[in-house]
Amino acid sequence: MNVHRVLSKTNNTVRGNRLVTAAMQQQQSVFIGHEKFVQQPRVWNISALGSSNNAPFTWKAAISPFRSFSTDMAPLTISNTTAANAAVTVNNDAEIAKIIRNIKADLVEADINHDQKIDAEELKGILRKYPKIFTDQDIIEIGELFYTARGGESVSHERFMKAISNTVQGKDDIDEDGTQHRRKGSLSHPLGLGTCSTEYMYGKTRGLYSDEELQVKLTHVEPKTTSDKIAKAAVGVVRFLFDAVSMWNTGEITQAKVLRRVIFLETVAGIPGFVAAMNRHFRSLRTFTRDGGMLNMFLDEANNERMHLLSFVRMRDPGMFMRGVVLGSQAVVGTGFLVLYAINSDFCHRFVGYVEEEACHTYTVIINEIEAAPEARDISEWRTQLAPKIARGYWHLGDNGTVLDMMYAIRADEAEHRDVNHVVSGLGPDQPNPLYNPEEKFDQVLKKYVENMLKRGQE
Repeated sequence: MNVHRVLSKTNNTVRGNRLVTAAMQQQQSVFIGHEKFVQQPRVWNISALGSSNNAPFTWKAAISPFRSFSTDMAPLTISNTTAANAAVTVNNDAEIAKIIRNIKADLVEADINHDQKIDAEELKGILRKYPKIFTDQDIIEIGELFYTARGGESVSHERFMKAISNTVQGKDDIDEDGTQHRRKGSLSHPLGLGTCSTEYMYGKTRGLYSDEELQVKLTHVEPKTTSDKIAKAAVGVVRFLFDAVSMWNTGEITQAKVLRRVIFLETVAGIPGFVAAMNRHFRSLRTFTRDGGMLNMFLDEANNERMHLLSFVRMRDPGMFMRGVVLGSQAVVGTGFLVLYAINSDFCHRFVGYVEEEACHTYTVIINEIEAAPEARDISEWRTQLAPKIARGYWHLGDNGTVLDMMYAIRADEAEHRDVNHVVSGLGPDQPNPLYNPEEKFDQVLKKYVENMLKRGQE
């Protein structure tokens, strides 16, 4: 079967969008810039990539998966997505040939059943060769993601190389038969991953925050629609009334004042995520459709807020009055939010987004008070006081994790909830989770893998 490499001419640039995987049975005319070349029949396969015996034009074809080439053959640049944000540039074909040979060598070495395909276990074997790049957790997660997304199937080495090509070029869409197609699951991603796994995989590991993530910025999303403005105004009213009732702005902030406030707020904060997940669960059941991975995300959000509460109640046991207030608030807020979510879910998510903006502000105030308080004030004790055991385990704070460390982690959680709810407000009912895309996650792994190869090739 002929598989032709489709070349499209745009602004004097030719982009190869299919690997040649079989012998070309006849001559075909190829336009590069304004010049016409006749490509003679030639048989080659991926194992020949990087061979020094290839003719010049065939060599361009061989490296085309790793670069878009035009008549001036600009150097390949790959942006590093790590913290250093460095860029790695390959300026000549020899370096690219070495990279291709290294990748091919990894594929051949991992191919334990010699079928010229790669499956989940073989992929994990490749990643284990680079422990400085991929952690054990990364390897397990990516292997599981590859297995579930492919339904247990393997892919050919050629398709794997095509996936690397697509990732390195940073393409958001894929050329197929000369046209542009936005990625929409297994029909367009080179590896055919799709988004099925989002229905039962979320992959969020709590507590592994970087120092940068813990330094939360107090952002604000300006309301645009009438619904947004109503949500913002409603949050402002609720904040004002609660501050007045709890006398938050009266006197200095103490441990007791903080714990009364956060314990009550966290009992309420755990409601919206669960209501959203329950609503989407019922919708999926009655319409026989997928949820797109949102359900798991909102369940995680609800449980995360519950873990905030369980950590705080280890520091202060609520009295009967507080328990009664919580019971009443659950009846009112839970029922009201359930009805409102069924009517206008976008409003609810925008409302929660603004609530989480206020939560980030509150925890920032608490953190600043802990860090700046003199030794005479009781809140200064939280700089050195051990966080509850449940908190140290949940957020991976270490055996010396303090209450202050816990507050930083909780604020990071609230910032995540803030951003999530603002993002999903306005999404259509059938849109997949924009914050957990298996295809993008796998592409990031491929990019890290190739960047590692580039660095090795330059050493």
